[in-house]
Amino acid sequence: MIAQDERKSMRRAHSIGPQMIRYLEEIGIERLSELRGADPHEIAMRIDIALGRKHINSLGVAALRNLIELANEQP
Repeated sequence: MIAQDERKSMRRAHSIGPQMIRYLEEIGIERLSELRGADPHEIAMRIDIALGRKHINSLGVAALRNLIELANEQP
């Protein structure tokens, strides 16, 4: 489960909302730091697999890219 302070940090990324955070939780990502250096397309694919259908579109990938950029900026 993603801690409240992590949720708050993740929400600072453009286009990241509660639903995307739930998707990340679904695939086992609980900390922003776990996204450092990640590929947004790979994360989107993992979410799609977890949901059992194609769900993350290009806007979702862009949101994930924003989140990964935020993770990469963290010390």
